[in-house]
Amino acid sequence: MNTSAASNIDSAKERVYLDFYNLNEAPFSITPDPEYLFYSVTHQNAINKLLYGINSRMGFLLLVGEVGTGKTTICRSLLDKLAGKAYTVYIINPSLSGTELISSILDDLEIPYSKEASKKELIDALNTFFLSADNDKPVVIIIDDAQTMHIDSLEDMRLLSNLETDKQKLLQILLVGQPELLTQLSRPELRQLKQRVALTCRLESLTRTEVEGYISRRLFVAGDKGHIRFKSDAIRRIFSISQGTPRLINRICDYALTAGYVADTHEISQGHVKKAVKELKGLWEGDTSAISSSSGRRKWLLIIAILSLVYSGIVVVIWHLAPRNYLPAQVVESVTITEPRPISIAMAKLQASQLGTSLEKNMADIKREGQAPPPLVTATIPPNERKKVYIIRVASFRTLQRIEKATAQLRKNGIQSYSNLVDLGEKGQWFGLYTGSFNTLEEAKQFKTDNDLYDAVIEHRYIEQ
Repeated sequence: MNTSAASNIDSAKERVYLDFYNLNEAPFSITPDPEYLFYSVTHQNAINKLLYGINSRMGFLLLVGEVGTGKTTICRSLLDKLAGKAYTVYIINPSLSGTELISSILDDLEIPYSKEASKKELIDALNTFFLSADNDKPVVIIIDDAQTMHIDSLEDMRLLSNLETDKQKLLQILLVGQPELLTQLSRPELRQLKQRVALTCRLESLTRTEVEGYISRRLFVAGDKGHIRFKSDAIRRIFSISQGTPRLINRICDYALTAGYVADTHEISQGHVKKAVKELKGLWEGDTSAISSSSGRRKWLLIIAILSLVYSGIVVVIWHLAPRNYLPAQVVESVTITEPRPISIAMAKLQASQLGTSLEKNMADIKREGQAPPPLVTATIPPNERKKVYIIRVASFRTLQRIEKATAQLRKNGIQSYSNLVDLGEKGQWFGLYTGSFNTLEEAKQFKTDNDLYDAVIEHRYIEQ
């Protein structure tokens, strides 16, 4: 989706819910308005470092960040802070030739030049301005989306940085771009330019706590008097989906407010966020830049591939070394269901309690009568006397502490869970975290969908009738 199309969609929604929420303007517009800048740790550090680099006349500076992390907003904020204190040039179309780029700089600085002037004459005109201008005010050139610059244009910027006195640099150049900019500067033909970079700032994504502050800040600036409330489960879901990327947060929150307007509520819950994400999926499919840059996608794909290999290795180890009554159950979505394996007495008790049976009472009666407890269910029991159930394995952990944390988190979401210990002898013990006991596969699948347990695995077991 191009920028104009996105702006049209934003404008359409702005006319919908502003009066309902009593807002002065749309709080989550994706335009880079410096008034809405949220000073997270990473954004505050970036601004402080860049202002220090400019005031110290360091010459070449870099600001690098993934798509949607707020680079352009920081550029606009810097221009506001430098107003009256520096001569500033802001280039938003860096895909120009070297001559066109220098001409744009002269235009912004209101330096006259001939339209037929050569590149040398343009540089001479710029140098003359530097020598005659107020030396107390630095000349700052900010080039946004610098990762798209031609190599020749970057080299021309290096030549401009040669304009200096014996004491200081006459020109401060800030290159702003995605991580590909660093790759570009690492090319052998640009090694001279790379050596001149005096300061590099990196923008990181927002943390979970910062996402909450970011949302509150934008609502306040837009005129909210505390009437709009994003619930904690909604903020948790927004952070999970956006991974702390401001532009994605804006998109999700904007649509979530629309969902709240339709539902006639000022309280935004996880359900409204789900509806917002569902609406946004179609937009993101046509605008991959709204999710992440190509390098970001490659990074996550690599991480997923590594985790998949690690998980596969764990499964293989468990399969070969675990006692047979603890072997992993078959994943019913991917293969044909075979005869279920028996489960331990401990898990049978837990599942039996959900099914309304009295296994624990029967075990107590057996012990009082001095009888030996029955073994695990074996294949000698006729199939028609077995109770087959479906359970959902949410995750597997090495330590009980992690199981406890995950159990507490599920409980907050209204999901009851239980764990099963897998003893691998010398290999140690693993814990599986499970939830539910369902009579049919369809019930288990529906439970997964309703509770967003996308990475969970449906398994099946049987217990003694």
